[in-house]
Amino acid sequence: MTSTITQFFSAQSGSGTSRPADSDNIILAPSSINPTRDPNALIEPDEFKLQGKQYIRCCSLAKPPKHTKKRTSVIWLYGEDIQLQRDGRKFWYCYFCEKQHNQQELPVVGKGNSTALDHLEAKHNINRTTGEPKTAPSKDPTQLSISGCNGMKSLIFARRLDHFKDLLVRWIVCCHIAFFQIENSLFRDLLFYLFPPLEKLLPRAASTIRQWVKDAFEARKDKLRQDMREAHSSISISFDLWTSPNYLAILGVVAHFIDRNGERRTAVLGLRELEGEHSGENMAEVLLQAFKDYKISGRIGYFMADNATSNDTCIEAVLRGLYPNMSEKQRKRRRLRCFGHIVNLCAQGFLIGKDAEKVCKELDTAYREGDLRRIGELWRKRGAIGRLHNIVRYIRASPQRRQFFRSILCGGDLADFDGLELVQSQQTRWNSYFMSIGRALNVKERIQIFCDQYEPGQGQKDLSEDRLSAQHWRELEHLHDQLETFYEGAVMTEGRGSTLADHFQTLDWLLNEISVAKQKFEELHQDALRKKRRNTKDSEDFAWLAAAAEVSWLKCEEYYNKADDTAAYYTAISLNPTLKHEWYKKAWSGHDEKQLWMLSVCKAVKELWLDEYKGKCSIKQRYTSDSVSKPAPQKGKGFSSLSNHKRLKICHQPSEPQPPSIDLFDQYIETDVIPLAEDESFDPIQYWNERYYTQPDLARMALDVYAVPAMSDECERLFSSAKILLSDRRSRLMMDIIEASECLRAWYGLPPAKTFDDETVGVIEGELQVREDKEHEDDEHIDGSDEEDELQIG
Repeated sequence: MTSTITQFFSAQSGSGTSRPADSDNIILAPSSINPTRDPNALIEPDEFKLQGKQYIRCCSLAKPPKHTKKRTSVIWLYGEDIQLQRDGRKFWYCYFCEKQHNQQELPVVGKGNSTALDHLEAKHNINRTTGEPKTAPSKDPTQLSISGCNGMKSLIFARRLDHFKDLLVRWIVCCHIAFFQIENSLFRDLLFYLFPPLEKLLPRAASTIRQWVKDAFEARKDKLRQDMREAHSSISISFDLWTSPNYLAILGVVAHFIDRNGERRTAVLGLRELEGEHSGENMAEVLLQAFKDYKISGRIGYFMADNATSNDTCIEAVLRGLYPNMSEKQRKRRRLRCFGHIVNLCAQGFLIGKDAEKVCKELDTAYREGDLRRIGELWRKRGAIGRLHNIVRYIRASPQRRQFFRSILCGGDLADFDGLELVQSQQTRWNSYFMSIGRALNVKERIQIFCDQYEPGQGQKDLSEDRLSAQHWRELEHLHDQLETFYEGAVMTEGRGSTLADHFQTLDWLLNEISVAKQKFEELHQDALRKKRRNTKDSEDFAWLAAAAEVSWLKCEEYYNKADDTAAYYTAISLNPTLKHEWYKKAWSGHDEKQLWMLSVCKAVKELWLDEYKGKCSIKQRYTSDSVSKPAPQKGKGFSSLSNHKRLKICHQPSEPQPPSIDLFDQYIETDVIPLAEDESFDPIQYWNERYYTQPDLARMALDVYAVPAMSDECERLFSSAKILLSDRRSRLMMDIIEASECLRAWYGLPPAKTFDDETVGVIEGELQVREDKEHEDDEHIDGSDEEDELQIG
């Protein structure tokens, strides 16, 4: 590799002329250009004699930072400027002439570089625009391209140091690389072997990387401030509290907004340490400081958080601090509840049944104390799901039991499940029960064989108290089907594509599904009682599931009713032109009680419009109906039961033109919805962003609610990444670098397409020529092939 790097510069050597007698023997060129080192030469001296005159290297002269600017001309790749000591005039010193022992022509620089460029082109065959060596006739036409490709890399890196730093920092933070790895001799040896010039670019100390990370954080932070300042919506916030592996109380803060380009943005604002108790007042203090830091204190909109009472206190305190004149009702409107946590509470009710919170606390205590007997008893009381939990824990707790279970092979139609391991459920993650039950149903026969054939050692516990009967397996099948409903609801509302409209629509669908399940399990229980009235031992068939469904339904209804605390959920539905108020009429048809809610829902949305938006935004241009265009619906993916519940199946006949209304909201609601076909989707954010200047009040109201996600899952992703960052070997990282690293990791995201495409650099590195050669070869192959080959290529 080293030899190929220098081949190009070696090719520039000629017979040359000897060094003038009145010049010092000096070497200023880097080793990548002039690798030879004369032991009698002066290596990179600050002052020297050349052609009888005394010169000074300009790079050795101290300059004020304001006079330092990046040099982009090709001449600085192959030379440097030197200053005549006598009068301060500046000349260009050529590295190639030094290498070839030619007399320096010393063209004047300062007012222009054309003479130096002429020298490079005429004397050394260098393209004055790209810096690429011009192609010269050769017996081996690839020789110059290969040598140029490798040799020019050192110059490209020197020219693009900032890009190199950015890529290095991206790798460090995105892959959770410890800073001290930059000092690792094995790592450095590997890089320098592949590319020796990296030695001049790669930092030598971990502290340098730390500073680079902080510098990159501050630079991108400034850009985020500007983006939020120019946003088309208010800045809504999701936050959550987390205890790190090194026992720091950390508050994660994430912003949600619609930027000036109409794009929905989710941006991590910070990870801040919480001082003192985990109280709402202390969290509010951290949030207010973060808002002040980003200069968004006057632009805060909604808050999305889980259902902890401390979060209620926090949001109340923040809004009082930001908007002292805001009424209690208005503050209550800003508090939104994470849909993921609602699903978690409903699913826990289905899994644990009555007194779910009490049982969870008892289990936590037993786990902390390591009381395995108590843990088994508590789970056994939970019915079939508890027994399965104990069986899975028993098998997975011993290498010998795992081996025995692995050795059980059913073959035949069940052969595909023979190699599967059991999945252990976790108390804090309801979806782990869904996965655990699903896996258990697939390997049911192997579990039964294990319980029948495994013989525990002397003094070891067996599974006699946890064996699963046929009735237990039927209960697990029903439970798995119901958990799939929760799973579908959570998956359909997670991620950055969901909105508050998805939040309430999915909650409405979930309440209906749980209600159906509750009725089904109660009927199964009553039917079992009638069939087995004389057998008291089996009189509890499906009783546990019926009771659990009731608990889950009550929990879901509780948060369904709490949706009335804010009109934001309803607004997100009403301001979707494909839904409007018509969605409630269709979704709630057949529900007498829900039909009565229609008036209050419409009233709440209208009240929000009048209180906080109508006449509050300046109008940039006059509104006319002709200026409003309807974006065409787009094809969407297939729809499930939940998707169908969320869609409005309605067909409107063209209505008579209506006279302009004074109230834009009323005018919007009274017009027909935009119809959608079964396989089409619609982007309401694009719709309202196009009306941001023609209908600013209404558009701002819509964009404010559409900026908010359905759940605060972004905080969970942030904490998952931070947990990897704070490994045992990095547990002493300071809070400032934890925040900088995780914010950068979130801000970088995936590199956009063609991030590293640079045609100029591609030409310099020889990439473009290689690509053109490859395309030429493909063309020749296609032209000279038969029809079958053409089909294969296509």
